[in-house]
Amino acid sequence: MTKRREFIKTASFTVLAGTAMFPRLGQAGGVSVQDLITEADLRELATKAIDAALAAGATYADVRLTVTRLQQFYYANPPMENESIAVGVRALASGAWGFTSGADWTIAAMEKLGTEAAGQAKGNAWAGVSPIELSPLKGSPKGNWKMPVKRDPFDVSVEEKLDFIKSAEAYAATFRHGGASSIIEFERQVKVFASSEGAFFTQTTYNTLGGRSGFSVGVRDPLTGRNAGLPVEFVSPTGTGYEIFEDSKLLDQIPRLYEESLRMLKSEPIIPSRYELVMDGFALAPIVNETIAQALEVDRAIGYEANAGGTSYLAPLEDVLGKPFGPKFLSITANRSQALGAATVKWDDDGVEPSDFDLVRNGEVVGYSTTREHAHNMKSWNDSKGLPTQSNGCAGAQDGLFVPIVQTPNVKMQPGAEDKSFLDLVAGVEDGIAVRGGTANTDFQKLNGQGMPAIMYRIRKGKLAEVVHGGGYWFRGPELWKDLLAIGGKSSLCSRGVTSEKGQPVQNSVNTVEAVAAHFKNIRVVDVAGTTNSNKVGF
Repeated sequence: MTKRREFIKTASFTVLAGTAMFPRLGQAGGVSVQDLITEADLRELATKAIDAALAAGATYADVRLTVTRLQQFYYANPPMENESIAVGVRALASGAWGFTSGADWTIAAMEKLGTEAAGQAKGNAWAGVSPIELSPLKGSPKGNWKMPVKRDPFDVSVEEKLDFIKSAEAYAATFRHGGASSIIEFERQVKVFASSEGAFFTQTTYNTLGGRSGFSVGVRDPLTGRNAGLPVEFVSPTGTGYEIFEDSKLLDQIPRLYEESLRMLKSEPIIPSRYELVMDGFALAPIVNETIAQALEVDRAIGYEANAGGTSYLAPLEDVLGKPFGPKFLSITANRSQALGAATVKWDDDGVEPSDFDLVRNGEVVGYSTTREHAHNMKSWNDSKGLPTQSNGCAGAQDGLFVPIVQTPNVKMQPGAEDKSFLDLVAGVEDGIAVRGGTANTDFQKLNGQGMPAIMYRIRKGKLAEVVHGGGYWFRGPELWKDLLAIGGKSSLCSRGVTSEKGQPVQNSVNTVEAVAAHFKNIRVVDVAGTTNSNKVGF
């Protein structure tokens, strides 16, 4: 039998099917890493990498060891499962970063990665480039944190999960020409972080219902072959456990979604024009994420993502901060601390305990998401407001193989003073369009975008009238938020998880967006399905 000390000297592997490590992940057979490696061993592995980097000339170094487990159910079939380990070492030398990573957890590998990271950093330093200065870190974070969940999805049997999914799909199939389809994902990641500043901690996070998850209910017209369907809204990334299914009352939602899908089958095509537009919180959430949360990531704004995830129309910082952006009743806050938040952590990948902060306050941009590397870009603004210049804790990476970058935090659109619902906003529109749910995408600058609703209605005399199909809407960030006429109150607040792609190579991250219903003027509604020939008319 392999002994523990032999393991950290010689082990090298990338996939551990059904394994466990400190802290316990749970065992489902196969090799048990917990029997071979302890917290003391993890400290030794991390220390070897850091010491090697410092010995090679680094002035700062950190290391992240991750174990990521993924389970995916496609259309109620048995799951595809994967568990992988990774390690990434980052070193700062001569004012520049070096980064190396791999999937080998041995002392020799750690020393090699640390040495190479420092050497790479020195090679990346050259005249004319401002040296990197990390903002101060409060203390040396230590501890063990686990995202609070009621039921770890990986402690739930495959049989129980399949029974839940198959039951929901079978119930949807009992409706005439009805049906459902599903893709369900569960992810758990354990991360160990250590730095040359004395930090050492372990945290476990969950991404239940990851970015590719979805559960849709639909209906098919056997005569025309046309289909229509709607997604279940709670199925999106969230920082929770299996209890989200148990609390969801999924079966209760299926009859409504089926009836709405029938209405979509019988709907008339959209007539393109400019309309007053009312969105529910689920429809607005991805627009808030794209045009505000992602646009206010400081690395985008200063051009660091120009060849990767893109830049931002909300730049340069000095031309944006403190300037009017939208109406006075628009405020957007950010955090990595909210319960059930998909981006919630105890510490970020710089070792910073994140703080809650404002992005937009009373219609003005007042903040950007930052890391220790990029916090200094906010110094002039902070000095003018008497604020300290420090990271707000948005550093993160997909796993140990990737270098930390600015990740999108959880964001919340603050509800209006009056508790107006989606239908209350509809009541204020004589003739317009209303949308529920759907998606939104923007261009390379987070500037121009298109929204695709899950379902679209005509508004006539303050009421939802007929369903229309084929419609989408185009928007431009600055004009969109200036054309905001009213927002809903607390009762209209919806929570939705979204997925972001960024970096080179591309990294995926998830965050939660809370948004309220909103009423906009002068929105260009288009016939994206090409069901009419009138896109050239009325603009």
